[in-house]
Amino acid sequence: MLTARELEQRLLRFVRERLAESEVANLITVDTRLFEDRVIDSLKVLELIAFLQSALGRKIPDAQIVLANFRSIATIARVFTNGEPVAIKRVRRSSAIGGRGKGEEGRGGTDAANLRAHAKSALADMLARRDLEITPEGGLIVRGPAASLRDYFDSTVYGWALEIGATEETFPAEIPLATLGRAGFTTAFPQKLVFTGKPDDDAALPPAVCYHHYPSVSDSTLEGGESIVTAIGRCYRKEFDASSEHPIERLAAFTMREIIAVGDAALVAKLRNELMVRVRLWLNELGLRGHIEVASDPFFTSEARGRMLMQQMLPLKYELRLRVAPDGRSVAAASFNNHEQHFGKAFSILLPSGEHAHSGCVAFGWERWVIAFVNQHGTDEESWPDVVRSKNVVNV
Repeated sequence: MLTARELEQRLLRFVRERLAESEVANLITVDTRLFEDRVIDSLKVLELIAFLQSALGRKIPDAQIVLANFRSIATIARVFTNGEPVAIKRVRRSSAIGGRGKGEEGRGGTDAANLRAHAKSALADMLARRDLEITPEGGLIVRGPAASLRDYFDSTVYGWALEIGATEETFPAEIPLATLGRAGFTTAFPQKLVFTGKPDDDAALPPAVCYHHYPSVSDSTLEGGESIVTAIGRCYRKEFDASSEHPIERLAAFTMREIIAVGDAALVAKLRNELMVRVRLWLNELGLRGHIEVASDPFFTSEARGRMLMQQMLPLKYELRLRVAPDGRSVAAASFNNHEQHFGKAFSILLPSGEHAHSGCVAFGWERWVIAFVNQHGTDEESWPDVVRSKNVVNV
């Protein structure tokens, strides 16, 4: 069995010879921060894990692949020879943010059953009134009070965007396949593409709003060193299943508001952190049960496995999940993404320093917000939180 010292030396030699850039290889020590100092990227992390597993003679569980265990060579050697590796733990719903519904603690009892019935009847009521209507193609038509709710949600976030210096943009209903290819989407998620159906189609329906923005600043140096924009648009992904138990929660067409930042790493971090704080406070105002957690679905490129691990270890993506059932089932209603330099490199976007730009976006899916709100607060506008009613969202 390897000692910590032996594993440390093997890892140091491997990182210097196989993973590090030649000009900095000899500067790397056992205490160098592998991720924060960008010695490791999404492909190299896979090589490092494969080498470590070979050296140890055993597989490392995914749950143990977290930043705390891989911060440096010394850390890796210590925790995987004579230490206890940290493992990912599932987020406890009891620590979620937002207001607690009455009787939720007793989920196995009458109150929980009443809540489940209430949630189902609220959506059924809106579907019966045609305030919500699922289309055969997997879209959701939103009318009446539900539409007013959606507009209130969007106007709030649009106001935030203006406060942090964003410029509003309007994007077309289609996006060139060449743009999605340059972004890496067509390679990573070809099964999710929704085409326009036109002959000799060289465009698709946009899977996310932010893909429209990068070509507008591509192959150039950012003036002033940054770009912050906001836009709302219809997005399309081939994910809808009409036969599922909850088809309304995963649509093929949905409305997304995004705030997109392109600039240096500090700009992206500031934008993401500020908006996470605003969302947490807003949920408390709205009395909505939800939680923000690290997400692990790869946002870009075919390096899916490596990106998934990188997102868990740095992390690069957080999701807001809003409760849609008393048993704790939730849906992702917003995401807070740090793309690092992926799009800066893919679209040749440079900073005045000559470095590739970083980018990030915060995205809100309004249909899911409406569904979660109605599930938690019901369809009676008189009982909705004052912050909603005070904005003249509904006539009461």
